[in-house]
Amino acid sequence: NEKDDGSSTDKLIDTVLNLIALRVIEHLEETRRHVNVRKTAGKKVQPGELCMLLWAYAVAKPRDCPPGWEQPRRMEKLPNNDNVESLERDGDDSLDFVTFLELESVQSSSESSRQYERNPKPYQSITSRLFDSAAIAFCQGEGAAVKKDSIKNGEDATMLKKCTWNELSNIAWSYATRGAYCTEESEAMMFFFAKEATRRIQYCKSSQSLTSLVADGKQTNSNVQDICKILPRDVIQIAWALGTMESDNISVGGALVHLVDAINEYWIVGSKYDRPLAKWTSADLVQMATALAHGRLDNQSVLSAVYEESLARLLHDDPKKRQNFSTAEISILMWVQARLYLTPKLGEVYRLFPGAASRALLQRMEGRNKINNEKSGNLFPAATMHRKGLGPQEQANLAWSFTVLENYDNDVVELLQNIFHAASSSNSEDERIVQLEHAHQLWQSYFLLSKDCPDAVKFVPQEFAQYLEQKWTIEKSRSKQSSSRHRAISQTLDLMKVAHRNEHEEDVDVAIVLEEDSAWTHTAVEADTDSAEHLKVAVEFDGPHHFTVMASTEEELSLMESGALKLTPRVLGHTVLKYRLLKKKGWAVVRIPYYEFDKIPIWASMERQRYIQRALKTHSKIQFSGIDVSEYKAMPTVRQSRFD
Repeated sequence: NEKDDGSSTDKLIDTVLNLIALRVIEHLEETRRHVNVRKTAGKKVQPGELCMLLWAYAVAKPRDCPPGWEQPRRMEKLPNNDNVESLERDGDDSLDFVTFLELESVQSSSESSRQYERNPKPYQSITSRLFDSAAIAFCQGEGAAVKKDSIKNGEDATMLKKCTWNELSNIAWSYATRGAYCTEESEAMMFFFAKEATRRIQYCKSSQSLTSLVADGKQTNSNVQDICKILPRDVIQIAWALGTMESDNISVGGALVHLVDAINEYWIVGSKYDRPLAKWTSADLVQMATALAHGRLDNQSVLSAVYEESLARLLHDDPKKRQNFSTAEISILMWVQARLYLTPKLGEVYRLFPGAASRALLQRMEGRNKINNEKSGNLFPAATMHRKGLGPQEQANLAWSFTVLENYDNDVVELLQNIFHAASSSNSEDERIVQLEHAHQLWQSYFLLSKDCPDAVKFVPQEFAQYLEQKWTIEKSRSKQSSSRHRAISQTLDLMKVAHRNEHEEDVDVAIVLEEDSAWTHTAVEADTDSAEHLKVAVEFDGPHHFTVMASTEEELSLMESGALKLTPRVLGHTVLKYRLLKKKGWAVVRIPYYEFDKIPIWASMERQRYIQRALKTHSKIQFSGIDVSEYKAMPTVRQSRFD
C-alpha cells in the first residue's frame, strides 16, 4: 500500500537494465573465448542487435554535461533583488545565497564522474562494462589498423566490417552520447570506426569502377550498392562522435582529419554544383560544423561550404520549410563560428553570416507584442525566446558568440538586448534556475559590451549585472592547480630572479607587477595588482586547446609528419575573448604558445631563459658564464629556435 512516488519504478527499471547488460556481457565474453554456448543463448550477437542495444542504453543513461564541460553540472537559483541588495550592504564575502540543486538528470551514483576519467578506477558501472565489452567485440580481428583492401564477405568478415552505414553511425553516436570512450577498449573502437568509414568513402570514390569489381567477382552487386549508398548524416555522425572525444581531452590523432578530408573529397571537391551541400539537411550542416568545432579542425574547404549553404538558406528563411534551420540550430552555427574564430579575414561569408543569423532569429519572434516603454525600450516579452526554442544555453551561446566576433550591427544589437532581457527576467521558479557556465558566458559578454557596445546592454538591470559579476569573481578566485608548463615558466622566472605570482585571481597564469617607469621586467615588485601606480603584466601559457589542431587536412598532416611544412595553428575564440577581457582590466598580455615553448628541451634551462628574456624583455643582458652571455633582442617575426 506504499504510495509510489516514481523512485521505486526508476529503481526497478534500472535493475532490469543492469540484468540485461550483465547477460549480454557474459554472452560476448563467452563468444570471444570460443566457448560453446547453450542453445537457449542463441548464436553470435549480430551488429544490428548490438547497435540497437547500445543506442537504448545511451538514451537511457546519457552523459550529464556537454562535451568539454566540467563535471558535474553546476546549477543554482537566481537571487531575489532583496538578496542582492542585502549582500551588497553587508559586504560579507562569507555569505552565500547560492542554492545548489540536485537535478533528476544528474546520476546519483559516482558513475557519471567515472565515465569521463581517462584511466578509470577498478570500479566500473555495469553500463560502462557493457560498452567496453561491445567495443572489444567490434575491434576483434581488426589488428593494428583497418587496411585499405577490398571488403571481405562471409564468415571471415569482422563484426565491424559487417556493419551497415546506419549501424556504424548509430554506434558512434551511442558512445559519444554516453561519453563511453574513456577506456582503451572504447577509444580503440572509435578509431577503427573512423578508419572504416574513411576507407569506405575512399573505396567508393576510387578510380576503379564498381562495374569492373562486380564483373571480376570481387564483389556482389548488392554488396557494392550497400557500401556506396552513403547518406551524409551517417558519416557526419561519426565525425561528430570523434569531435566530442577531442573536446573531452581524448586525442583522436589524424582519424578525424582523414575522415573530414574524405567527406570533403566526396561531397564538396567532386561536386558539379554551385551549392554542393544543397541536398544536406539543416541537421547535417549543423552537426558537421559542430564536429569541426569540437575537434578544433580548421578545414576551410568544408567550413566555407557549410557556411555558404547555411547563409543561402538564411537569406531565404522560411521556418516552415523542412530544410531551414530551427532557432537552436542557428545558435549552434553562431557558436561554431565564434569557437573557431571564423572572421572576415577568412572569407566574406563570415562577415555576412552573423547579421543574417540575427535577422532570422528576430523574424522568428515577430508577431509577439513588444514591450514599449522608456525603461525596457523595444523588447519582446521574456517568455518569447523560450517559446521559440532559445533556452538559457542558446541565449548564453549567442551573447558570447556575437561578443567574440565583435559584430554589432543593428540587428545584432537588438537581438542582444532581447537576450539579456530574457536572461535577467524571472517569471517562474523554473526560469530562475541558472547554470553557472551560462552565467559566466553572460558576464564576459556583458563586461565587454558595456565598453564596446553599450546600447546592447543598456536595459540590463543593475542587480542582474551585479549577480553575474559576483559569480564570475567567485569562479576565478577558486583555488587552481598550475600545469607542468606553468610551473616550468615560473621556475625559469625564479632562476632569472623576476618577482611574480602564479594563478592570479583574475585567471592570469603568471602575474608580474612593475613600477610605472620600468624598462625591464626583472625590476618587478611584490605589490598589489589593484594599485593604479603599477603596470600589470599577464604571462599566459597557451596550450593546444587554445588553438586549432596543428594540421587540419590530410595534405597538411602528411607534410608536417615529413618535416616539409611548419604550421602555425590559429587561436580559438575563447582565448581571444580572454585576452580582450584582461586588456580591458588593465593587463598587458604576453602569450607563450605551446608550439614554441615545448620545442625547448626540459634540460635546456639557459635556452628557456633566453626565450623568456625575449618574450618578456626581462634583462638587457644575462650572464650565464664568463663567455656565455645572452644579449636582449626583440622577438623576431618568424619565431623559430635552434630546436626547430
